[in-house]
Amino acid sequence: MALSTIPLIAGRIAAALASDGLLWQSAAMSERKEPIRKTPAEILADLMSGHDEALLGGAERGRKYLLNFIGRANSIPNAVKFFLYDLLAEDTFQCGDLEACRSAVDRASEYLPVAQAEMLQSFRAYCPSIRYFERGISLAIDEGEFEQAFSMCDGAIAIGLGKAYEAKRASIERMM
Repeated sequence: MALSTIPLIAGRIAAALASDGLLWQSAAMSERKEPIRKTPAEILADLMSGHDEALLGGAERGRKYLLNFIGRANSIPNAVKFFLYDLLAEDTFQCGDLEACRSAVDRASEYLPVAQAEMLQSFRAYCPSIRYFERGISLAIDEGEFEQAFSMCDGAIAIGLGKAYEAKRASIERMM
């Protein structure tokens, strides 16, 4: 069999399969749409607006929204993860899930430098409402981990949250 006849034979086989209903190509498959690609700022806007809406039903709904957001988002930019875990720290604390809160505090701490570097404007706008420092300090004090509480205070002071955390640090020093 000559190599030149192979495409001819393959075409006949495909035609036969198609006539038997064994080979098909959906119009939807041939016109597949490209996935929508959003910028980190657009993903952050979606996260914040969805969380605000979920919070109308309470902290438990906000927590569920954030957990669902993590589950359905294929790849959340690391800078956006900071905001997500900061919100999650607050919601899990409000729901009384202190272990999940501790985990969210740790994750928010991990992604803080990325958010500062990659989404500076959004970070500056959000900075006054950062929650994970307060929650992390509270958990550390409750567990008697005063050095961890000092570290969290110092982190908050370093990003410009200032006087409130300076006072909190002084208060922790008095506890010791």
